[in-house]
Amino acid sequence: MSRHSSAPARRPGSSRPASRRPREIARHWRAADGIDMFEADYKNFSFPKHSHDYYAFGTILNGAERFMTRGTNYVAARGQILMMNPMQVHDGGPASDDGYQYQIMFIDPKVFGELVAETSPKNTGLPFFGTCVVNDPELHLQLQGLHRLFRPEEDGSNRLLERDSQLLYSAARFALRHADAPPYSYQPGSEDKRVEAVIDYMAAHLDANISLDDLAAVTGLSRFHLLRVFRAATGLPPHTYFNHMRLRRAKRMLFDGSTIADAAAATGFADQSHLNRHFKAMWGVSPGAFIASLDH
Repeated sequence: MSRHSSAPARRPGSSRPASRRPREIARHWRAADGIDMFEADYKNFSFPKHSHDYYAFGTILNGAERFMTRGTNYVAARGQILMMNPMQVHDGGPASDDGYQYQIMFIDPKVFGELVAETSPKNTGLPFFGTCVVNDPELHLQLQGLHRLFRPEEDGSNRLLERDSQLLYSAARFALRHADAPPYSYQPGSEDKRVEAVIDYMAAHLDANISLDDLAAVTGLSRFHLLRVFRAATGLPPHTYFNHMRLRRAKRMLFDGSTIADAAAATGFADQSHLNRHFKAMWGVSPGAFIASLDH
């Protein structure tokens, strides 16, 4: 951070420095196929309820984050690790006056499953993490090192062996030390096949203005019954879930080089400002800032 020699601005008639809204900093990048990295230094920003289609493994570097998931409140403090299963609904926000600074590694369930299968070939299905916050100092440091290895500015051309080894070690430690037994079969909406059909329909119509009637027709349920079944299965009402699917798709399009306008059009947002508003509410940064943080 740059230093400035000039005195901070003051309000007229006051001897105290003018208050400034703390800057929320976030950076995303794709580390490899099926692996994304995220780091943030949030002072006041809070995430709304949402879910990820990837596993999420995080390390808290400073401060503390509070979040609620599956009806339980958690606080992850400096030095602790947080873990989220795919499609696990949660929120998040600061639990200390200093906010929270953390690093997150997102791993596609298929990629994570392949890594785990190498360490425990007899297990079938994917690990499930019932406890979301753990103390594991060795893994905490290991994840920070892995994060550094996958930074865009790092020249990883001569460190492939180290990257692969540390990634496999980390996956093994997560699965063998912190996962519940037995593994589970991950499939969004597997609690109810009708919910799965709704999710498939949403995925095929991300750019459309679909209605509750459309979704009810897919399932053969009444609209009210569908709302109850869908929320019980996913933890979110259909409109929220659909919006999150759109945002995840828009984010991946930006990762792949699409313009903000193209991403907005392809995911059903009215225009760039509409996408901007929802994108920033979800991840704390605008699509433009997100693109600027990517490795080009």
